[in-house]
Amino acid sequence: MQYTTSPDASAELGSEPLVLLPGMMCDARLFAPQIAALSAYLPVTVAPLLGGDRIEAIAAHILNMLPERFALAGLSMGGIIALEILRRAPDRVSRLCLMDTTPLAETPAQAAEREPMIVAARTGRLEEMLAKALPADWGCPC
Repeated sequence: MQYTTSPDASAELGSEPLVLLPGMMCDARLFAPQIAALSAYLPVTVAPLLGGDRIEAIAAHILNMLPERFALAGLSMGGIIALEILRRAPDRVSRLCLMDTTPLAETPAQAAEREPMIVAARTGRLEEMLAKALPADWGCPC
């Protein structure tokens, strides 16, 4: 896929660095086309979703590493973390893009559904769990 930007892309994108937050089980490869297209106009970084086992802890960890002011884009779980970053430091976020995410807390039923996947991952069956949980054509073509 080819991405193009307008002649005034620098003005449209703003001057703050762009921080991308991938979804769960994803990394910077997911945003490779966006990084390639946007890096000519502004600093782009992908923050790994590390630093805790709760959204609040991950957001706090990431926020400590970010510049004073930045644009933020989050996909799926990255979007949930982006909302927590915005809640904690609204004056630092210049722009926000949320993709395929929700502002709602996980319900007890959703948590119970996810528990077998967590157990599988913790007991060395991560690959097996991913094969069951993710469609074959999901994710980046890496």
